[in-house]
Amino acid sequence: MTVTIKGLVLVVDDVESSRMLAEAFLIRTGWRVRTFDGAKAVLGFVRNIVPEAMLIDVRMPGLAGDKLVQVLRQEAATRSVRLVAYTALTQPEELHALRAGGFDDVLLKPASLADFAKVLPRDDMVSRVRVSAVGSS
Repeated sequence: MTVTIKGLVLVVDDVESSRMLAEAFLIRTGWRVRTFDGAKAVLGFVRNIVPEAMLIDVRMPGLAGDKLVQVLRQEAATRSVRLVAYTALTQPEELHALRAGGFDDVLLKPASLADFAKVLPRDDMVSRVRVSAVGSS
């Protein structure tokens, strides 16, 4: 039996500094975060616990993110999870291919707090992020 946890986002990236940055920003935007250094570990996790969203690095050793998304879309439990590509790829055709390949959205590295909030919004946090951005000078 799998359990879906609302408010949980999984970050999958082989680069520790990218995982740490994503985790810090996502926590600030209201998410509960769990990080993984590769596809194998996260696939084992989602057999039992399904998140609301996943932030997935596209280029990882082993099973790359663009292949991982295909596996997740084929499984009934993870088919409707919001999947966001986390990448340094910037060419329009590459970004189109990621969306066509199963990602719901793309977050370009390096990303700001506002970028994270835009692609992975939390209903209860969106207004606070906007107020903070407006109130800053």
